[in-house]
Amino acid sequence: MRLRLSNQVVEEVKTHFQTMVFNTIIQRNTKLGEAPSFGETIIMYDAESKGAINYLNLAREILQKNNWLEPTMNDELRLVKPPLPTWIAAITMYFTGEQNLSLLRLPAALAAILMVFFLFKLTASLTDDQLLPFLAGGTVATSFYILFMARDISWDIFCHSFMIGAIWLIHKELKSEQRRWAGMAGAGVLMGLSFLSKGPVSFYALLLPYLIARSYTFGWGEVREKKTALIFILLITLLVSLWWPIIIGFNHPGIASKLIYHETSAWFNKDIRPFYHYWSFPVQSGIWTVFVAIALYYPYARRRINSFINYNFLFVWVISAVLLLSMVPEKKERYLLPVLIPLALLTASYFRYLIEAFRDTLEDRTDLVIFRFSTLFMTFICLAIPVSLIFLPFTSGRPGLALLLFIFIFFWSIAFLLVNAYLKKKPLWVWIGLVGMVLAFCISVIPSAYNLRITNPNYRSYKELAVRADLKDIPFFFNGDIQGKFIEVIWNSGHQIKGWNPVNQHHLPITAPLLLLSNEPAEVILPEEILRNYHIEVIGHFDGNTGKYGEKNVLSNYATVIR
Repeated sequence: MRLRLSNQVVEEVKTHFQTMVFNTIIQRNTKLGEAPSFGETIIMYDAESKGAINYLNLAREILQKNNWLEPTMNDELRLVKPPLPTWIAAITMYFTGEQNLSLLRLPAALAAILMVFFLFKLTASLTDDQLLPFLAGGTVATSFYILFMARDISWDIFCHSFMIGAIWLIHKELKSEQRRWAGMAGAGVLMGLSFLSKGPVSFYALLLPYLIARSYTFGWGEVREKKTALIFILLITLLVSLWWPIIIGFNHPGIASKLIYHETSAWFNKDIRPFYHYWSFPVQSGIWTVFVAIALYYPYARRRINSFINYNFLFVWVISAVLLLSMVPEKKERYLLPVLIPLALLTASYFRYLIEAFRDTLEDRTDLVIFRFSTLFMTFICLAIPVSLIFLPFTSGRPGLALLLFIFIFFWSIAFLLVNAYLKKKPLWVWIGLVGMVLAFCISVIPSAYNLRITNPNYRSYKELAVRADLKDIPFFFNGDIQGKFIEVIWNSGHQIKGWNPVNQHHLPITAPLLLLSNEPAEVILPEEILRNYHIEVIGHFDGNTGKYGEKNVLSNYATVIR
């Protein structure tokens, strides 16, 4: 028989959960390209990933051209991904400008909060327990890749957030004895928004595994009884999701087949990994890895977790998601994001068992050994993190004495909590301690880690070109391939950049003035006729490589104005 916690305990966890979510995901303002100040979090400190820069470039050009239906990047159509996240970014950029990176990250952060909320509501629908939804929400909010995707301004965080909300509403409808038309319409709208965020990705990686787990665990009886409702949801989904592809199809006949070919060829020809590549997926949950591994050990965990939630349902959901992702040859760690959602619920359910078992002295020897080993291991990590900051090779901006002292106090206080949890057998304290570790890492260590990234002594940001008033209206050109990592140069320079190879094309591509970016000095590659008839002004050498000098030549260029 399940015991219920007192209202005082539930309220305590609720308050802590809300504080953790907002401090972990919401961030304060910081200027683009500056090191974050004390107290800022993991999702703030740089936008140098290709995905984030693609996203922001698309949004900037939407505003520059006022072309919302057909997004471009560097003046070329980009229709591979649906535009909803880009529209959201463009709206944000319109009100906040493009220099405040924290505010540009805000929509992705809010999408992550939405994911936490939807998982909370889904968990409340799956169990009568009062505490488990809070544990599930707190666990998913502090899972590594959830934080990373919010920080990285990824399309994935939007599509999966909308889809988990749709799953919650579908689950409510299947459980209900009455038809809830508003809920059904909401599920259809959310699935449509998921499609407009990243096409069918979340349908395959999140919705399909849920349906597999549900049919395996509960059968198809509810589905047959709710056929009309599910058809209504499907119609709403099609209505919301297909209008943009249809418009693009009319405006650009034949482009749909090209886009489908482009995407499917990428699945089979790009970033190919073996089938078993994803089977280290528990480590993507970050601080929860040890407990994830234990919760996935079927013979041990099933009978313990079943008293709070259907273990088979969660287990099949997780495993089927990993299997489906493993079947696609293209593999990237960030594609595991939809696995982390049911995985967080499974991990939270294991903690829920431990809390009750130790409170009522129902634990067995195995529970005790696992609890003590895991707690000691996490305590060691908590003690080691601030010590490691003393020995890490900071190239500049080593944490000051005050910040270092704060980090030591913060982490060692959590370690003290974990030691007390170990001695008093308090699993809830361990859960709070792990959430606290993530929070402490976000607000104290991550800002310092910014200075670990730049190890290139010749680093010079292209942002200098974006703020120079004399270059504002000058067209930019590059004498190399404009693809891949070069998108960083486009974003940071604040200009669209066209290709021009002066070795083959001996005359200027447009009327001067123009700015040329080149791997070699301009006087080496420019024809003699141009050198003789135009004024050549060398601005300097820019190197966007944060790591070893010359790591990526496309980021290391001379900037020359030809007048």
